[in-house]
Amino acid sequence: MRIAFSGAANTGKSTLLKSFLYTWNNYSTPSKTYRDIIKEENLSHSSKSNTTTQTAILDFMLDQVQGVDKETNIVYDRCPLDALAYTIWCHEKGVEGFDSKYVQNQITLVKESMRFLDIIFVCKFNKDINIVDDGLRDTDKEYIKEVDNIFESLFQQYFQNLHADVFFPKDDSPCLIKLPDDPQQRIDSIADYLTPEGNIWGEEHSILSPDNLKELEGLVKQQQTAHEAEETEKELFKKFGLQR
Repeated sequence: MRIAFSGAANTGKSTLLKSFLYTWNNYSTPSKTYRDIIKEENLSHSSKSNTTTQTAILDFMLDQVQGVDKETNIVYDRCPLDALAYTIWCHEKGVEGFDSKYVQNQITLVKESMRFLDIIFVCKFNKDINIVDDGLRDTDKEYIKEVDNIFESLFQQYFQNLHADVFFPKDDSPCLIKLPDDPQQRIDSIADYLTPEGNIWGEEHSILSPDNLKELEGLVKQQQTAHEAEETEKELFKKFGLQR
């Protein structure tokens, strides 16, 4: 099973990863992460990112996920979808080099990489939680919220318009699941999908069954910040000349 935790900065992904590996100890995670690439190459990042950084990070993430078979129990702290979210933010802000051609190329690469993941658990940003400065994350709440909104738009595109085949391959896409804010509830939520051995529950027990997926989609639509997410998504499609 190939799993990734995605989301904006300061959403608890690293803490969740540690709890996950403690609970499902038959999983492993790569010893090297995108943070090592930033440090090794002394790259500008986050709100000061550039095309050199985004290309290096995406290439690293693509190399990590590609070729890993379904029988491997592995969990990633971020995945190519994260790199795309930050690239889209740079494009929206008019950062030099992030033109539509560059972003469309990144979208194509990320879309194909989705075939090498089975589940992406998305962590949302909670504005009431204190931001921890780890030396590699931007602590500007407004910036984090803007990136979080882009993740929300990608999430909604997955649930509402997967057939458009823009960001996700409709014939072989991972399941995207949004997690609650509370750390223990996140583990409990993941346990709704994974057995104690780390496999997907059998269809008769799983909330991934077709009937429950439809119900889940309905709940997500009810819980979304509808107007904000929809408007952001419209802008993304408009800017990149994509069809909805």
